[in-house]
Amino acid sequence: MSKKKHSILIVDDERLNISVLRSILSADYTVYAAGDGEDAIETANKFLPDVILLDIIMPGMDGYDVIKTLKKSEKTKNIPVIFITGLDKAEAEEKGLTLGAADYIAKPFVSAIVKLRVHNQIKLIIQFRQQVLMTKISHDFLSDAYIDTVFAKTLRGVGMFMDVAQILLYKYDSDEDALICQSEWLKPELEKKSKIGTTLRLEGPIFSIVKNLLDGDRSNLRSETADPEDDKRHITKPIFVKGKLHALLDISKEDGVKEWSENEHNLSVLIADIFAGVFERDAMERQFSIVEKTPDLIMSISETGVVEYTNPALETVTGYTKSELITNGLGILFQDERLEKLTEKYIPKAMQGESVQFEMNFICKDGIKRILFVSIFQRDVNSLGMILRDMTRVRELEEENEKIFYDGLTGIYNRRYFDESVPRIIASLSRTNSPLTIMMIDIDFFKKFNDTYGHISGDKCLKVVAEVLSKAVPRADDFVARYGGEEFVVVLPNTNENGACIVADRIMSRIRESNIPHASSDVAKYVTFSIGFTTAIALHTLTLENYVQKADEMLYQSKQSGRNKYSFQSLIMEAQDGEKK
Repeated sequence: MSKKKHSILIVDDERLNISVLRSILSADYTVYAAGDGEDAIETANKFLPDVILLDIIMPGMDGYDVIKTLKKSEKTKNIPVIFITGLDKAEAEEKGLTLGAADYIAKPFVSAIVKLRVHNQIKLIIQFRQQVLMTKISHDFLSDAYIDTVFAKTLRGVGMFMDVAQILLYKYDSDEDALICQSEWLKPELEKKSKIGTTLRLEGPIFSIVKNLLDGDRSNLRSETADPEDDKRHITKPIFVKGKLHALLDISKEDGVKEWSENEHNLSVLIADIFAGVFERDAMERQFSIVEKTPDLIMSISETGVVEYTNPALETVTGYTKSELITNGLGILFQDERLEKLTEKYIPKAMQGESVQFEMNFICKDGIKRILFVSIFQRDVNSLGMILRDMTRVRELEEENEKIFYDGLTGIYNRRYFDESVPRIIASLSRTNSPLTIMMIDIDFFKKFNDTYGHISGDKCLKVVAEVLSKAVPRADDFVARYGGEEFVVVLPNTNENGACIVADRIMSRIRESNIPHASSDVAKYVTFSIGFTTAIALHTLTLENYVQKADEMLYQSKQSGRNKYSFQSLIMEAQDGEKK
């Protein structure tokens, strides 16, 4: 069984035009045809083609009337229409685009142009449908549904979207040293036997694939197997949680004749990433529950907001008894503004089956402040469930964790943040072959500064320097970190050498303008910098150490050649000195 083709509806009163277009497109698409406007509308509603090629000049109902009718219908309004015309191009295009046409094809037909413009619309359709799919998947995982049910729904949605033979989700069992199928989607027409519970042990071809993942490069699971044709039928993606193999996503088609598309590979990566996040969130919630030993706060409310039931944990955390909550209502838990939003917006939204989640500050009966994460969901046609999770300690821990990445004196990022962030930046930029610049900056004769003015003034100087550097690199993706002592680093993603020189000049200018007195400096009467930087296209073979070593060499060169200047060198070019500033 071959993979279902995308479909095209050709509408033209000239049979020759239909024949020509059919010969151009039939190899790649399922082609329908209509000879007039009424037939076009009927065929579009019957088959719902992916794209419509519509002639403008037709007897009776012309192309403009047809597109007006299509756009009025909920069923056909989103089908892209490409007008076919031999009319004056500018005038026809303006009128057609106003009515909602997606593109134009002029007569006489040029095969390459027809294929390209149809392909572009199909590509946009695939992207749109994929976005809709991903939105639905994200919504499902944010719901309170049982996680295995959501996995099954997701595999079904992806399987139908990609039109593949099967999708299997395996979980790694460390005790068994094997992968066990947890969830699946099997194409119904193929009548395949269920794989749930089946085991793939790490031996033979499976061992060679998966064991390499555990020990080596995790970016690409696709490996040679005993059967090359079998390898072509599969996209297999590992799912890691906290650096360890947690699961395996395997997507397979019926044959390996046609190569997997880039879009299919990208979608499989997105799904694997979402699953990784879900597994990690699930693991964190389980661990948090075990550590805290605190059940969720649960209540049931009517569609009008009347409290019908509360569990004991709610009283334990909030201090309010079940009778107080049922008698006095939600006003005890929610302040006036929040209560109004709850009753007028959140409850009606949840009663429509939509997920409602928000976080709020709460003051308990004993005056203790807490942070609660509220999730509201529909229990049945007349009532809602409400789960309130105490996130106070979680938020405190998050705040504490953030602090470990900041320098206590200057308030900017520290060496730890630099060391952990740059490898991720390199990996991200390597996907698009984009450049990365690492810049190392040293305050000239800082020891003499401390000896002259004292360490308190030295600390003030470091704070000013941090502020100067931060303002000199305002782009969102750029950042400054204190590397240690009087050394700082600047990280500039998507910045080539010319851009880096502009930044270096700006930094030298800004520190000069700050005019911090430095009477004991050998190069100026104010604080100056020596800078070394390196730029290279980020490749997966390059490491943080490669960049730091080269930038440090350039910093040393700036110091040796007189300080108060910058030097730079790419990883493949000779060194150059910046002008002394």
